[in-house]
Amino acid sequence: MKWQNSPKDLTLGESDVHVWLVNLDAITFPFELLSIDERSRADRFKFDQHRQRFIAGRGFLRSLLARYLHTDPECLEFHYGSYGKPFLKESAIQFNLAHSQHLALYAVTRDRAIGIDIEQVRVVEQLEGLVQRFFLPSEARTIQAQPDLFFQYWTCKEAFLKATGTGLSKLKDLEIDRACLKTIPVEARSQNWKLQELSINDQFAGAIVIEQDCLELNLSYFLGQI
Repeated sequence: MKWQNSPKDLTLGESDVHVWLVNLDAITFPFELLSIDERSRADRFKFDQHRQRFIAGRGFLRSLLARYLHTDPECLEFHYGSYGKPFLKESAIQFNLAHSQHLALYAVTRDRAIGIDIEQVRVVEQLEGLVQRFFLPSEARTIQAQPDLFFQYWTCKEAFLKATGTGLSKLKDLEIDRACLKTIPVEARSQNWKLQELSINDQFAGAIVIEQDCLELNLSYFLGQI
């Protein structure tokens, strides 16, 4: 995969998936662009850096989706699932987002479930306990042999749960087969999902999960600049 510069014209074909990588510390958006609810959430951050990253992240999301929908960013009205996944009512556009430190990922497609995740690779305290709690025995053995794979497995699982709109309690109901890049969910075996690990850099792991309701998906990767 290769990250490309942002195209001027954003169009989504029936099989297209666009993935955006954004440095939240390199972009700014006016506070007024956000909804009243988003402004309230921004004001609850204790540290200014975290507040500014939240504003940048929501501002980018609004500006990005507005380009696909040919509308004004401030006109978008987000709704949320039971586990907090945002969506737009009565729109073919499906999207998901995730952030870790200064980096954020956005995924946009049409008429199919999608989830994305990013995590900063770091030393994990009580790794053994987390692996036993959230991973199946086959996964645990692999991670115990190669601890640096923990965040690759974690982002794969998290991206799937975000695609399906379920919570972390389902982490152990999902088996990741990285060799085949497939998800094998206990409660959704009849559906066809595409799992793709995302190459960001040595400090971050990422993954995207897409409901594959066509023979082939066209994935494009963009560096986020609106």
